[in-house]
Amino acid sequence: MALGAAEVRAVLVSFTSVLKAAIRKQILPHPPAQLRSSTSAGPLVVAGMFRSMNGIGKAAQLCYESLIESGLSPIAVDTSGYLNQVQLPASVPLGSLPPSMPGTLILFANPPEVERCLMALGLRRWHRWRIIGAWAWETSLAPPEWQRQADFVSEIWAPSAFVATAFSAAYDKPVKTVPHAVGPPPAAPGGAHIPETPPPPQDAPLHILTIGDARSSLERKNPLAALAMFQQAFVGNSDVRLTLKCRNLSLYPTYATKLMAAAGGDPRVTVMDETLSEAALATLLASADILLAPHRSEGFGLHLAEAMAAGKCVVATGWSGNLEFMTEANSALLPFRLIPVSDETGVYAPKPGAVWADPDIAAGAEILASLAADPDRRKQLGEAARQSIPRRLPASAYARALTDA
Repeated sequence: MALGAAEVRAVLVSFTSVLKAAIRKQILPHPPAQLRSSTSAGPLVVAGMFRSMNGIGKAAQLCYESLIESGLSPIAVDTSGYLNQVQLPASVPLGSLPPSMPGTLILFANPPEVERCLMALGLRRWHRWRIIGAWAWETSLAPPEWQRQADFVSEIWAPSAFVATAFSAAYDKPVKTVPHAVGPPPAAPGGAHIPETPPPPQDAPLHILTIGDARSSLERKNPLAALAMFQQAFVGNSDVRLTLKCRNLSLYPTYATKLMAAAGGDPRVTVMDETLSEAALATLLASADILLAPHRSEGFGLHLAEAMAAGKCVVATGWSGNLEFMTEANSALLPFRLIPVSDETGVYAPKPGAVWADPDIAAGAEILASLAADPDRRKQLGEAARQSIPRRLPASAYARALTDA
């Protein structure tokens, strides 16, 4: 039976995709595993989405700034254009990949983007570069299909022991735990940081803030749980407000409709759906008394660490990558139970054995109510957070990972 025009196009698209993948596999680098390297052996390049507002782009910026602070001379190469993620001007000086052999590339791109980035950067099989894949992931089991991309890197950097455990079980390349450096403003120019603000007036409403990007899974970020905790904690209390700072809600209309319906009748709740500049987001964080994150899983939780570094009281689920820096001494950890991963937004496909947290709504409400009634406790946790973050997440971690076995 003859194929129709649409079927022929589908076959051609599939064939073209397979052919391109095969060509990339032949011409892209396949570097051997390297556990040790001198930082003086050729140029040091940090490549990432320096012109985007997503977490992995911010991670690339932190790495670049921290290497500068450690006395190294990295080159920042932007990949935002390759990945259609240009959202704002870069806050660090940008360069290009030097035509040099050998060198070291720290590539902040998740595995589905690795091949496209390496092709665009111009690295090929005959280039003797050490290629470090700085990858992010958020659940207990890493995708087995990423092994293909693991073949293109020398080693993998994970932002937390939680993620490193998942990667080590799935891939045959060395995996190092290299947490993002968060602390006082670095020596490198550019970058917005949470400004210090005077205490709010005594009669100002308590401001609770929750942050989530729909592209990172609203089911995982769990703003519906934040809203439920808030409403249980403050029944009949008009002296509090909740801001649900989201972006890309329109991409997931079913979840967005549920969120807006749950929040719509409460005048104390504001739902924001926009991409803020780095400075505007920092100002929003500065205005909050409590940052609330009832997440189901975090690979790291960069917004949590940044808020803690600024002395904010942070309430978050006591499970996954945020335990790299969060303790009962510097934050309020939400109790939870583990359940199978189920994501109606489709960002995370269910896998046998994959679990994430289901935070306890009632316990979260009690924690919020307790903190609302005890400003001294909020201040104590915020100060403990501010002092602990530079120790737990030092800028030296990146430079040390370049040379440590």
